[in-house]
Amino acid sequence: MVVPAITQREQGLSKLAIRNGFLTPEIAAELFRELAERRKESSADTTSFDDLAVEKGYMTSQQMSAIVLAYQRLVKDAERRRWAIPGYEIFTRIGEGGLGVVFKARQISMNRIVALKILHKRWLNDEEFKQRFLVEARLVGKLSHQNLIKVFDVGRHDWKYYFSMEFIEGETLEELIEREGPLDVLTAVDVTIQILRAIKYLWRYDIVHCDIKPSNILLTKDRVAKLGDFGFVKSNLEIAETEEGTVLGTPDYISPEQAQGRKDIDWRSDVYSLGVTLYHMLAKTPPYEGTVSTVMRKHIKGELPSPKIHNPKVPDALVRIIERMCAREPDDRYGSFDELFEELELVQLKEKTGRSYDIEKSELVNVLQIEKARSLEQQMEKLELEQRLRRLTAALWVVAGLGLVSLASALYLLAVCVREGWL
Repeated sequence: MVVPAITQREQGLSKLAIRNGFLTPEIAAELFRELAERRKESSADTTSFDDLAVEKGYMTSQQMSAIVLAYQRLVKDAERRRWAIPGYEIFTRIGEGGLGVVFKARQISMNRIVALKILHKRWLNDEEFKQRFLVEARLVGKLSHQNLIKVFDVGRHDWKYYFSMEFIEGETLEELIEREGPLDVLTAVDVTIQILRAIKYLWRYDIVHCDIKPSNILLTKDRVAKLGDFGFVKSNLEIAETEEGTVLGTPDYISPEQAQGRKDIDWRSDVYSLGVTLYHMLAKTPPYEGTVSTVMRKHIKGELPSPKIHNPKVPDALVRIIERMCAREPDDRYGSFDELFEELELVQLKEKTGRSYDIEKSELVNVLQIEKARSLEQQMEKLELEQRLRRLTAALWVVAGLGLVSLASALYLLAVCVREGWL
């Protein structure tokens, strides 16, 4: 039986209690001995140091609450000092992954809230990674797309390599799935289309993300999907070695070519991972289970189980799309972004209109084209209104400017008349 050890928190609380005169070192040692005995007798015993100190009457609950609050503040202050970056005010830790730690912070020079990601020390021994991180991070920082999390700043201070990103008020797709279970078809397809737009935009710059998964997709309060952790951070992912070479990717969502360590990957690898993510949205689970090596073998050689096993409500048309997105060979997947967009939009249209799934595809395409034309017309009307507003604003400024000039001229003439005694 494994006996739970005295935690760092409990040791910290005891030191603060002694320093503030609530406990003596002897009493603290006595409490730790009793805790050890209780935990030895039952590993399920959840009594903590602070519980026991109050239980034994050495401290009141109010005194212990004050000590706990002081300890939490000290821990936060210590973390801020450890991760401090000049030009940033760190507020709180909001996440941690294989690459590093993410904090909510304020970029002082711009007075804006950002997500500040700082690399773990273990990556500092990888010179190639560090150089690629700085070069490619700056490249991604120049990109701008509504479905990508914007990178603001990249740099190094002391041992810390960091980059600051747009801070998203919302939640990850993974958190949404955990909270709500399988997502409805419209939501799942909408998120998929948005992330596909981001993949298409990245590919214009020959960037392959290489780690598309629900935890890397953030949803704003307005349900705009934003893709984070871009392709330049490939080395932050779980790494395994095969005969083919180094494997980069997260096993549950990795494409077969990534799992094989191939270097000739392109946007179709991201489409595969997006297909697995779509599967996860609809089924509340990725398609494969098991150890890392087992899951990766299934991606390379396994047959994709139907998402209908987990969610019978998934339309057959969407099942076929997932199967093609997750085809083992890249050449068997979609040959163009437009083709995949059209297929997804057709499913979306069927869900919105309630049309049956056995309707002629040509008829749906016509309806889809009409919808797109309406959308384009609305966008043009909006653009025309914005242009009119800009012209009106400019005209008002001109009128206001002329008025100020006239007023200044009149005041000048009045002053001259007064000075010369004409008035």
